[in-house]
Amino acid sequence: MVEAGILLEDERLEVIGGEIVEMSPKGYRHEGLKGGINRFWGRICPEGFDYLPETGLYLSELTYVEPDFVVFRARETVQGLTGPDILLAIEIADSSLPYDLRVKPQIYAAHGVHELWVIDVARRVAHVHLDATPGGYRSVAQLSADRRVVPRHAPQELAFKLDDFSRA
Repeated sequence: MVEAGILLEDERLEVIGGEIVEMSPKGYRHEGLKGGINRFWGRICPEGFDYLPETGLYLSELTYVEPDFVVFRARETVQGLTGPDILLAIEIADSSLPYDLRVKPQIYAAHGVHELWVIDVARRVAHVHLDATPGGYRSVAQLSADRRVVPRHAPQELAFKLDDFSRA
């Protein structure tokens, strides 16, 4: 579509069930937290695992998303990652919070992503989604900024408190 001139190369879009969905613009709080997590994980990510910020992820032929982070077992290439390969996905939400809490968990769970954290960057709350089923996640917990968010499926070394990162 970019080559045909239908879309601009830098447009922020996802494809959900075959429909193009425009993504909300990123703000300073979003980018500040994303940078903090990226620097932290870059120092401590254990051998045998990898993470990527803002990678395009094809969950199916009709579903393409761009989570803020994905964590997976290290492999030679990220091409071909599927939902069940993703141990943890993180969506950092500012203006997109209602969508990220209502729609994204359904999508990720239906495609077998083991764990999803939706981080409300304004209120500094992590919404931790666990136990994926085709209909959604069975468990959702809200953790305040002073509580440690510990992955269940990814290495525990990746745990952090939102308070560990400065407010942008």
